[in-house]
Amino acid sequence: MKQHQSISVDFSALVDIISNVAGMMILLACVAIIVNYKSDNKIGIVKKTNKSISFPLAYVPEKQSLTICLKYDRIYMLPEQDLVEAITQEVKKGDVIESLSLEKNGVQSVIELTPTFTGYRFKFKLKKYGGAELNESCKTVKILDKILRDFPPKHFFYVFHTWQECFTEFREVREYLLENGAEVGWTPRLDDPKSFDVVYSIGEYDENLTTIKAQ
Repeated sequence: MKQHQSISVDFSALVDIISNVAGMMILLACVAIIVNYKSDNKIGIVKKTNKSISFPLAYVPEKQSLTICLKYDRIYMLPEQDLVEAITQEVKKGDVIESLSLEKNGVQSVIELTPTFTGYRFKFKLKKYGGAELNESCKTVKILDKILRDFPPKHFFYVFHTWQECFTEFREVREYLLENGAEVGWTPRLDDPKSFDVVYSIGEYDENLTTIKAQ
């Protein structure tokens, strides 16, 4: 009869291995949590401090466009209708008007006959004392509410000409208008003291003449 040889197994080494593996897993989990926390925290800061504005793309709206300017930390409504009414009155007299100028609310404005005699060209120069200040939220909201009433989003598309010093204000203005059902586009502008701030034409062919919408 064969005797069974007893075999003793030392599990202490296995316990050490399991302990070490478990320790490594716990360590890796801790590192992952820290990295994830830092990443989420960093993303949160970026979202709060560096909210981006999409670069504008060409867009031709079906609605009538309303042009608004943000410069010198102020908001300007261009007196387009005043120019049209002024030159219409002159035309009714039977005179041929090549150009007409006026200033309203700190906006120097000029309307002139295009070289092809097919339409009119509008030119606007913004004055530092014109428009309305953007440094008080309550006043800005009242201005925007008036724009929404006088130019309903159902019929108008809002086009903003925005200078760099007003990018932050534009984000807030755009967000408010979007929340009220408006379509909002924008054109970034560079300051050039030697020329008009905004120039566009009606009835004049220009392959570069587009209305801009931020996507």
